[in-house]
Amino acid sequence: MPESAVYVLEKMSHGYKRLGRAWGAGFYDYPADGPKTLWSGLSVFARGAKRQPSLDDIRDRLLTIQALETLRCIDEGVLESVRDANIGSILGWGFPAWTGGAIQYINHVGLQRFTERAAALAAQYGERFQPPESLLARAREGKPF
Repeated sequence: MPESAVYVLEKMSHGYKRLGRAWGAGFYDYPADGPKTLWSGLSVFARGAKRQPSLDDIRDRLLTIQALETLRCIDEGVLESVRDANIGSILGWGFPAWTGGAIQYINHVGLQRFTERAAALAAQYGERFQPPESLLARAREGKPF
């Protein structure tokens, strides 16, 4: 688990005694007379505005990494078809339905644009975003999935 996550969990449990729903307080408040609400004290964990990623980066990072991992599953033979990958991603783990699925998302963005964005994310956030050779070859050929 990343160091920052461990810090937050330790601070929540030991520092603030917010142990979760069973104890009536965690990341949420659980009032008896209404729906749960996000605990206002979470603001202590907020980072400075200069360190916050943009909403575009958040969206792209979440969708891109899932699409790349799905593509790796196809490359390694874990998934046998693009159709299985798309249906499985939507129904299996809740990939956004508007995309058509994890692999169709690549087609939706466009192979060239997707590989360029993935490479930019890799430069900024690490090699896990680096597009695999199979995708780069498809982009060069202009051959969507």
